[in-house]
Amino acid sequence: INLEYRLIKKSCYLYIMLPVICFLLFYMNSAVGLLLTIIFGFVAFIMYRRQCSVVRKSICKVHFIFILAVIAIVWAILGGQGNLYYQSADWNSRNAIFRDLIYRSWPVVYEKYDKAMVYYIAYWLPCASLVKGIGYFIPEIYDSDMAFHIGNIFLLFWTSCGVLLVELLLVSYAKPKNFQRLLLIPVIMIFFSGLDIIGVIRDVVTEGKTFHDIHIEWWSEKLQFSSLTTCLFWVFNQVIIPWITILCILQEETIDSYVFIGICTFASAPIPFVGLVVYMLINALKVGVESFINQNGKLFLKQIFSIQNIMCLLIIPIFLLFFQSNTSVNTGVNNSTMDSISFFSLNLLDLETVQEILLFILLEIGIYLLLLYFDFHSDIFYYITAGTAIISPLFSIGTGQDFVMRFSIPTIMVTAAMCIKTLVNFDKNKTGKRGRICCVLLCICLIIGSVTPLTEFFRGYNAMLQNGKIANVYDEVKTFDQELVDYNFVTYDYQNQVFFRYLAPVDNSDK
Repeated sequence: INLEYRLIKKSCYLYIMLPVICFLLFYMNSAVGLLLTIIFGFVAFIMYRRQCSVVRKSICKVHFIFILAVIAIVWAILGGQGNLYYQSADWNSRNAIFRDLIYRSWPVVYEKYDKAMVYYIAYWLPCASLVKGIGYFIPEIYDSDMAFHIGNIFLLFWTSCGVLLVELLLVSYAKPKNFQRLLLIPVIMIFFSGLDIIGVIRDVVTEGKTFHDIHIEWWSEKLQFSSLTTCLFWVFNQVIIPWITILCILQEETIDSYVFIGICTFASAPIPFVGLVVYMLINALKVGVESFINQNGKLFLKQIFSIQNIMCLLIIPIFLLFFQSNTSVNTGVNNSTMDSISFFSLNLLDLETVQEILLFILLEIGIYLLLLYFDFHSDIFYYITAGTAIISPLFSIGTGQDFVMRFSIPTIMVTAAMCIKTLVNFDKNKTGKRGRICCVLLCICLIIGSVTPLTEFFRGYNAMLQNGKIANVYDEVKTFDQELVDYNFVTYDYQNQVFFRYLAPVDNSDK
């Protein structure tokens, strides 16, 4: 099964760019937004036109893609998409965000409380835009929850399409030999995780801890690398696009689209974007050194200063100003006083903390990387993955633990992709004894790690048994048009923020 990356590249680019276009054109609702949309559209036109129209023969039959699509839909539904099954606690705020994006004018402001919505909202905008398009012709949908229900159907479809693209990117990266091995790709992806259960057993035995909520990824208290299933179930708006972009980076033949890929990631997921930047910068440095050694420096500079890279730089300040206005950036996640610079800080380390970090890295990703060494020791992305895993526990944002969890999103996906590539291409007749032992140990580690996503599935199943119904939606906040303690999603005194004052004029009417 040889699915050519360039065959699905345009679909991936279209998917990641739509949220940016919706933000610039509709959410900003200004001449600046229109101008930037034209610039961004021109960049997209250049990139699509330059894509090679002739690709090598690709073999991935329709029924293969259909099966992958069904898996993507089921996984998305089990994660809460469509409001058809169980939803984790984080959906409480996410449902409120989506409802306000549907029912209120853009940009979303709450005049009574002198605040505006400032969060990673780009992922929802294509679906919310479609609902607003329907509402323009059928305004009656706003008189009830009908608009919200329609939006959730769109969101289920949007998320499922994103997951399907991730699966196809993994197929093009791993190139499985047959249909049975292709099915391994979504299975490993869904159940991939660090060896959290070992950390849990350590805590239970040595410290007498109990885990009432079975969220075992917090075994190291302040450190967590979230499994792919955990990410989809809890922070889907921050992971789908970073998953797509990091898998694109693994397979990009040039670096002339890096800024485009970066800005699309930044719009939906600023913290995973930082992890993605590390991959892009180090790989670009490697490409540059090799180019100058091979006396091909002009081509490298041409890629660095490509039209799409230069023009996309104009869009970065827009999202910087938007995210910078968030109240948490200026006051800290828990309302502790800090400025924008100290919001990003280096953690203080002592001997006990260093020991905990080393154990954490070993169980979460270190063992996998050791087993993957012989297959990927010549791959620059292997070493970048090891490096990002090591540095992620060293930094924090504000007073929370979001950095280590979200910065590591590209790291975990790359590790999962390498595990998939190793296993789907394993050939016992061509692999030596050392390789066979590594493969067996890798399978054992994946089985142990699968306990973590299994607890996520069990949480939904348990809620269904306890409540006697299939759909257990977490939707209590409803709207941010009220006085809430959580500052993570808004900015106060929004009229004095640069973004709202100069770049996105506010319409105070509803809908």
